[in-house]
Amino acid sequence: MPFPAFLPEGSKLAVKKRFSFGTVLSLMTLTAAVTFVITLSMSRKAFNEKVTEVDRLAEKYDRLDELDAVVRGNFYRDVPEEDVLDGILAGYVAGLGDRYSAYRSARELTAYEDSNAGIYTGIGITITPNADGDIEIVDVTEGGSAEKAGIKPGDLLIEVEGISVKTSYGEAIGLINGDPGTTVTLRIQEHESGKQKKLTLKRIQLDEITVTSEMLSHHIGYIRISKFRSVTVQQFENARQQLLKEGASGFIFDVRQNGGGVLAALEQLADPLLPEGELAFSTDKDGNTSTIIRSDANCAEMPYAVLIDGNTASASELFACLLRDYSGAVLVGEKSFGKGIMQSTISLSSGGVTLTTATYQTGKTPCYHEVGLEPDILCVADPEAETDEQLAAAVDAVYEKIKADRAA
Repeated sequence: MPFPAFLPEGSKLAVKKRFSFGTVLSLMTLTAAVTFVITLSMSRKAFNEKVTEVDRLAEKYDRLDELDAVVRGNFYRDVPEEDVLDGILAGYVAGLGDRYSAYRSARELTAYEDSNAGIYTGIGITITPNADGDIEIVDVTEGGSAEKAGIKPGDLLIEVEGISVKTSYGEAIGLINGDPGTTVTLRIQEHESGKQKKLTLKRIQLDEITVTSEMLSHHIGYIRISKFRSVTVQQFENARQQLLKEGASGFIFDVRQNGGGVLAALEQLADPLLPEGELAFSTDKDGNTSTIIRSDANCAEMPYAVLIDGNTASASELFACLLRDYSGAVLVGEKSFGKGIMQSTISLSSGGVTLTTATYQTGKTPCYHEVGLEPDILCVADPEAETDEQLAAAVDAVYEKIKADRAA
């Protein structure tokens, strides 16, 4: 005799339901139909977007094709195909209306990368017209071909490859450039003797000098940074260490007339001066942020001042802002340029494109693009002054901090 089944109070009895084959088939058909409708709708939307894009491109290339036909039918010479293509690509980027974005041909991209590295091909001279209208050699790079040939600052550059620099300056100076290992012939007039001599010099790759330094009064080290290039990092650190050996108790960093440069160089250069942490950030058009400046725990805490002016821009502004925000540096001089946007260079199948990709800011100061940095000590440069008043103000500011540290 079967026993009755008892369920605990509150329990539910599971009941198995059986569906007919027709019901199951109907449900499957309905699901497939819904999936088809959704897929068709999405495909139609994608198709319509594709058609719109094709129509847009067709209109663009129809206009280009029209221009090409007119040029080929009427231009008085053969069309230089590669140059025209480079011009089209350059015009596309120029149409963005951003002066910091640019298309670069393969040759231009190589030159741009060399420039960012701080490497150039030449003989190692810096020239400028003097008061008499002569072309004077004002600097001779250490280790360059010019130095090895005995050329000295004060000598005059008379000719390049037989072309007078006074009568055909642009053409003559352009002939100094060339590939590494090739030669160029100059005529030089010696400053001391007044004699002219003809020299054939080899073009070599040289590091650009971007850092100069000296010890000022009160054992204050002075370092001028003209650009931020890859070579700048070691040049800066060499100068800083030498001044520390000489007993520097504080530093003035001069980034006046410094238009910026390579962000990676800035990060490496500034790292020993900054505390540990993530210190600066970029923000793209979608609001995504990324860390662009990090520093490790090694930090030389000393009194610092940074000299800035209206041509302090980009990486040099960020350098000044970082030192003020995280190392207590005093900004001395005039309001900076105000470039708080960053560029990225992307390689193409031939050449590349430099595009403005983000704004940036430190963790303490918001983006100062088109605003600039206000100096803590305002000191407007006087071109008629016999002394550098801005530098004198920076020396006073650093010395006051040195005395305060000693008193503490």
